[in-house]
Amino acid sequence: MRKLIQAFAILACIMSLDSCIVYKGIKYGNAAVDDYTVFEQDTVYRGPRTFTFPELPETERVLDTMKLNFYLARLDSVCRMSIPESMESCGKPAAALIIRNDTIVFEHYYGGWNKDSQSCIFSVTKTITSMLCGIALKEGYIKSLNDPVTDYIPELQKEDPLFDSLRIEHLLDMTAGLKFKENYSWNPFSKMAHLYMGNDAMKVVKSMKFSHKPGEYYHYDSMTTQILGIIIERATGMPYAQYLSEKVWQPLGMEKNALIGLDSRKHRVAKSYAGLTSNVRDLAKIGRLYLNAGNWNGTQIIDSAFVARSLSPHVSGEKRRYTYSYSWYWGIMGEKSFSDTDSLKAYYQDPHNLPENVTYCGWQRQEDDRARAILHQGGHWAFGLYGQVLYVNPCKNIIGVYLGADRTEDFQNVFEKAMNAL
Repeated sequence: MRKLIQAFAILACIMSLDSCIVYKGIKYGNAAVDDYTVFEQDTVYRGPRTFTFPELPETERVLDTMKLNFYLARLDSVCRMSIPESMESCGKPAAALIIRNDTIVFEHYYGGWNKDSQSCIFSVTKTITSMLCGIALKEGYIKSLNDPVTDYIPELQKEDPLFDSLRIEHLLDMTAGLKFKENYSWNPFSKMAHLYMGNDAMKVVKSMKFSHKPGEYYHYDSMTTQILGIIIERATGMPYAQYLSEKVWQPLGMEKNALIGLDSRKHRVAKSYAGLTSNVRDLAKIGRLYLNAGNWNGTQIIDSAFVARSLSPHVSGEKRRYTYSYSWYWGIMGEKSFSDTDSLKAYYQDPHNLPENVTYCGWQRQEDDRARAILHQGGHWAFGLYGQVLYVNPCKNIIGVYLGADRTEDFQNVFEKAMNAL
């Protein structure tokens, strides 16, 4: 009897968790690309005019048939096949689009998807939120990226004194110092579960603690972008969906309405870190905006300085494979360490010292006070949970978008091979 009473007591405690997270976890399982069908959404409306990319004739699309070497993790072997064959072999719904010089040169869909299919893009949403921050800055709603978050969310002042030291730029660069574990695997006691499945995002924000002071270290977590999204809504006085519609979806001539997930019908706080649902063609227009320094057919949507800052190395990632800046990644193609900054600068005055097709893009000081040069091949990435990719390469004027239902293969490698082939 005692064990039975204990079991009921534990069950009652679990079921009393905010938002019935246990129930949602059992019912819906882990995060999925069709979560827009089960969670509350707000609509990002398109405008009356549509922008459409011209298309290369199918007979000229070399990427459709070009054979490349692919390492297939599920087979643990290298296979020679075309990009469409690689996508088809995954056996999952997928969509991929590559645009060069404003023209579609590759477009394929599998698993029942087509050009109109909508999919949750997960953390690529962070890049959209970063873009909205840049627009709000340009329009004066946000005065400075150095503003403390408590200027916009004053109730955080009484939660932890470190919130007064947390700046908007810390949120953009994932250097907030928050104690938050980025893990979508279902755990009803995790902050991630409360944020993603809960019905009161602001309550979760208020419960946050710091693992270190803001600005000290890069640590990727969705909470930082959730706070940024709340700041944008507070600063503009508009719901996230409305601001995104008026400033981006309508001016860029999107082909379909988008959706943004909300914490609940009652609170209506947008999931600005992972909740956007869209399609490959409309996401490609975000890439086009960044390729053109924030200008869309003569209209400056984002300040070019904000775009330049976004597409520049700023913060080293934990695995040091990437640098991170304003929700964009740069792949580090190589690096070289020097005893001091002067010797680094002297070395890179000679362009012949650079590897072929690699650009010197900056430096960062290491813990031992040496200077580390950062090299890359001109591409910038936004990534989502299941391998979603938004890619821009200003050097080759290329945009790539991939949406998938499962992280079956690393499609970043596919884009890298395609870029080298073009």
